[in-house]
Amino acid sequence: MRLRHQVDGEIGRTLVEVKSGLDAVRNLHVGILQLALALEDSPQAQRGLLVVAAPTMSRARLQEEWQSAVRAIRRDLAGRLQLVLWDGDRFEGLPNDHDAAFRGALDRVVRRELERTPVRARRGEAFYDVLKLLVHAWMTSSGAMTSAALAKAAGCSYPTVADAVRRLGAAIARRSYRSVELAYFPRDEWSALVAVSERVRSTIRFSDRSGQPRSFESLLRRFRSLGRSDVGVGGVSGAKHYVPGLDIVGLPRLDLVVHGRGARTGASFVEKLDPALRRAEGRDEPIALAVHFLRRPEPLFVRGTDKLLWADPVECLLDLHDARLEPQALEFLQHFEERKGRAQA
Repeated sequence: MRLRHQVDGEIGRTLVEVKSGLDAVRNLHVGILQLALALEDSPQAQRGLLVVAAPTMSRARLQEEWQSAVRAIRRDLAGRLQLVLWDGDRFEGLPNDHDAAFRGALDRVVRRELERTPVRARRGEAFYDVLKLLVHAWMTSSGAMTSAALAKAAGCSYPTVADAVRRLGAAIARRSYRSVELAYFPRDEWSALVAVSERVRSTIRFSDRSGQPRSFESLLRRFRSLGRSDVGVGGVSGAKHYVPGLDIVGLPRLDLVVHGRGARTGASFVEKLDPALRRAEGRDEPIALAVHFLRRPEPLFVRGTDKLLWADPVECLLDLHDARLEPQALEFLQHFEERKGRAQA
């Protein structure tokens, strides 16, 4: 069957459209429209599944936007559309009448489409990837980087790096062999990053709904037992790894940084940490776990003596801002500024 409006897959009499991440409502609406038009082309198809892989929007927000969008579609078509969430190894919302063979075929369609779709930085994100790499080099005193090295580490083009360097202006010190580094910590640009970090970092927060939340130590032990090679510990714990004397009483939450293909990288492992954890619907809920997604090619994780992977200090600093621990974020930054000052004295 050749459809005038193409979809990502056909399994028997079911049409499949795959969207990843969905951090913008318009992308959800586009997916619904694509699927509805394909169904109109194919009256013999029984239903259409819109599969959202590793959504960054909350489940409640997705459902709300889904209901709003399908109300604008002709009733006979809307009744044949269904929303399915995919989080790396399981489907949520898939009708019970689909057997294991169908689920296997659907899993293959989703994975195939995610491999086909190139990862593109969102508008303005590439600048912040370059900024974070330069701040990392400044914090770790690892020296100047060539534009080619920055482009490779950030996963962007040479012109993008050049634009970022120009944007940083006086904060950039130019070295030999066309390499650059930060002359000082660029506070204005950093503040801009903190202001948009919700969009740039694709963070998912989890709260405990059991009434008896696990301790931070318990969550960390369970995470360690997973043996993940693509996830680093950040937040307060990561910051104290780099600055043991950081003035923080207690550990309010666990922050994990997942390295992978951004919106395609799921957080299904959270269920293994604690089945009572559910995605938080708002920032005012008590947060037990925050999962941040890192898209760039180089994760810059540090392996500790206990084999645990630690997120880099830049991600840890962003985590402190995200947790609204501003005094601790300032203290953490000042540690590196003072160390730089002593090295240059």
